[in-house]
This record gives sequence, C-alpha cells and structure tokens, in this order.
Amino acid sequence: MRLKEYFSDHQIMQRSDFQGITGMVRSTAMIHIRRLRQEGKPQNIGIPSQPIYVPAPGFYGKSRDYQPVK
Repeated sequence: MRLKEYFSDHQIMQRSDFQGITGMVRSTAMIHIRRLRQEGKPQNIGIPSQPIYVPAPGFYGKSRDYQPVK
C-alpha cells in the first residue's frame, strides 16, 4: 500500500526513496527491492549500478496498458 501511494505522486523511485517510505536500513531495503523485482512488480529503467525503479504494468495503481518511459 505504501508503494501504491508513493507511485500515485511520483513517477520514479530510487533505493533511498524506498528506505524513506519503509524506514528500512540500506541492506534490508535492497533485499526487499530484489524480492519485489523477482516478482516483476517494479522495473529498473536505469543501469544496474544506478537503478531507477518504475511500477510494472498492473502494479501499484498502474493499468496493465501502462508503459514506463525509458
């Protein structure tokens, strides 16, 4: 629910944003982001060393027709 609310006001998310939303430390935040990425919920439109996450179509309030801008 926190990510759905976050993405209703923001187009992108970085790890530091995720930490702010959840209150997790860096290592725990990365574990959860990896899990969510494996589930196909956020997509990385950045590069591996500088990820920028956007919601995948059908998640966090985005329609299945939603296509993130790369």
